[in-house]
Amino acid sequence: MDDVYAGLTELLRPAERGQAAGGWLFGQVQQAGHGVLRVVCNGLTMDQTELHVPPGLDYAWEEDDGSGQLLRAGDRLLVLVTADGQDYYILQKAVFS
Repeated sequence: MDDVYAGLTELLRPAERGQAAGGWLFGQVQQAGHGVLRVVCNGLTMDQTELHVPPGLDYAWEEDDGSGQLLRAGDRLLVLVTADGQDYYILQKAVFS
């Protein structure tokens, strides 16, 4: 399983250095819960209106029940950015051990 993440990391590096239009990036949740989502990605701070969040992840929770589906401050995310840099799609949480 580590090889998959190592390969993914290699794919991410060109986009992080600005060498590729669009691509895969990491984002980090600054705030989540109670209907609010704030994520930093690619040097931008975006809220829930500027991000495409998959149905399997929840930022609108009222009480943290410990579920893995809840987005929380500090979570790292795998984000797909369109080539024009206009759309940011959260794909899933990026879990590192």
